[in-house]
Parts: sequence; C-alpha cells; structure tokens
Amino acid sequence: MTGRRRAVPAGLVWAMALCVGGCGVPAGGAPEAIPSSEVPYGLAQASPESTSAPPASAPVEAPFQVFLVSAGDVLVGRPREVEGGTLRERLAHLLASLEESPTAAEREEQLSTVLSPEVRLSVSDLSDGTATIDLGSPTAAPSGAAGRRAVAQIVLTATSMRGVDAVRLTIAGDPVEAPLPTGELTSAPLTASDYATFLTAPEPPSPAVTAEPPTAVPAPPS
Repeated sequence: MTGRRRAVPAGLVWAMALCVGGCGVPAGGAPEAIPSSEVPYGLAQASPESTSAPPASAPVEAPFQVFLVSAGDVLVGRPREVEGGTLRERLAHLLASLEESPTAAEREEQLSTVLSPEVRLSVSDLSDGTATIDLGSPTAAPSGAAGRRAVAQIVLTATSMRGVDAVRLTIAGDPVEAPLPTGELTSAPLTASDYATFLTAPEPPSPAVTAEPPTAVPAPPS
C-alpha cells in the first residue's frame, strides 16, 4: 500500500547476509543506484555532527591579566593564558601566575612585584561574583605601602577575569581587614575601582610659590 513501509522478514535479512558472504558478488557489472524506497530505514540518514565540547583543560586566551609594579610604582597589566574547566579553576591558575616572578621580558621593562615569595594564593570560595582568596601564612602578608600595593595586585588581577567582581581576603582561613589606598582598613568586598588610583602615576607636587618682598618706594624729597 502506498505510504506504508513494508517490513522485511527477518529470515530474508539473514538469507541476504549469508548470500553476500557465501554466494559471492558478480563482478564486472555496472553499478546500479538503489531506490530510496528500498534502503533500510535509518541507513540513508546523515550522521549527526559531533557536538562534543573541547577538553576542560584547553588554554583560554587573554584578556586575563596579572598586575605588576612599574618603576614609577604604577600597576600595569600583562596578559596571561589560563587553563581550567570552571571559573574557579581558571582564577586559581591566574593567581598562580601572579605568585610567580615576572618574566624575563617583564623584568627588562623594570616590572616587579611586592608579593613576597611566601605568599600562596588560593581560592577558598567563589560565589555570586565574589572570590575569597587566602594568602597562606600570616608572615606572608606585607604591610605599609607595600601591603596596599600587594592587595591592589591581587584584587586587580582577580577582577580582570570576567565573572569575578569582588574579592575578600583571608589569612590561614581567617577573614582580615584589607588596606585601601588611603591606608584605611575595610572588611567589605574589594573591587577594582577601590584600587584604580594605583593605575595612574601620582601627580607631581606643585612648586611652592614664594612671595616676593614688596619693593621699597623711595620717599619724596623734602
């Protein structure tokens, strides 16, 4: 009947398979096209394209950056490639790059870091765009002006990654108050805008203006 697919008896299928394997196929004949109506269901369909995702450890290109200190004490970003299947893994890889010394080319640019070699940055939590980053040993945390630049390096580096909006700092798992550029301590989440002042060179002080002594006016002759 037109419009209905006729089922092929199972015995006939096996007989055809045995005939192909044992009876031999005549050679020398011209190839003939098989009508689509006689092709078994499913064999004429195109194979689906592969939709497999790339490996989770494939490198992810910049614009991820680590922030280093220039000769003029200005923080500048330098690109890094990161790996990882999740945002947390990629952030951990980026922070590990920050722990390392600047590259030879960056040292030639007179770029450095104020992070001590004892600093071990680890991501203990990442939720709602806020990353909690632990500095490891309490002795690893710098203080004073160097401490403010170190925190700025960490915050600006972490927030260069899309999906990380703010940073909280801990030392050995304990929350700490972080210094702002002014030296004020805060327990609030730290954002890139908090440390934007480190991205520009400070304005040179205005030269002091000294007042000239008044010119003496000679007295009129008597």
